[in-house]
Amino acid sequence: MIFDCKMGQNTLEELLDKENIRELVEFERYCRDYEHWDQMRACYHDDATVCTSWTTAKIDDFVEGSKKRAGIPPRHKIFNTLVWLNGNRACAECIAVIQIRCELDGDLVDMTTHTRIHFRLEKRDGVWKILHLGGVYEKDTMHSAYANGSFTTAPEDLAPYRPSYANMMYRQIKYGGHPNPDMIGEDRPETVAAMYAESSEFLGL
Repeated sequence: MIFDCKMGQNTLEELLDKENIRELVEFERYCRDYEHWDQMRACYHDDATVCTSWTTAKIDDFVEGSKKRAGIPPRHKIFNTLVWLNGNRACAECIAVIQIRCELDGDLVDMTTHTRIHFRLEKRDGVWKILHLGGVYEKDTMHSAYANGSFTTAPEDLAPYRPSYANMMYRQIKYGGHPNPDMIGEDRPETVAAMYAESSEFLGL
């Protein structure tokens, strides 16, 4: 399994690979946040795929879809990044929160989603690029940006949605979106286990 990869025992070449991977995935999220679309696209192989709450798509379609959603940009705050390496393949995971400030129900609202952003990467012709982006949703919150704000949600408002990203689903639907109800989340542990099993197979472990 992926968690059996040796950690803290890297050769110099492995350290260089891991640092390149770490910089690449963090830069990709930076480009997404600040709308550097060409630079974001350059982080991916041409056959890459992306799976988020609002789309599952090939990389070019994801970039175009992201451009259309640029009016309410997310901000990915990354706390740390882990890298598992096996030859020319790797997985990386950013422990992060996604922050969005937007207008909702006549108020200014802050939403925070706790997530593990999970990447699969491959080194081709000596260059690391992303082959797949997905992730694990853990929990989220949403509240007015003002101490005396009017926005609130009751348990029954969020009850129809997945516990690991209920607020995100609620907000997307309010904005006319169609969030994927079957994302990987901690409220469905079997989906998390399947993701790590698939990544382990990808790494050849």
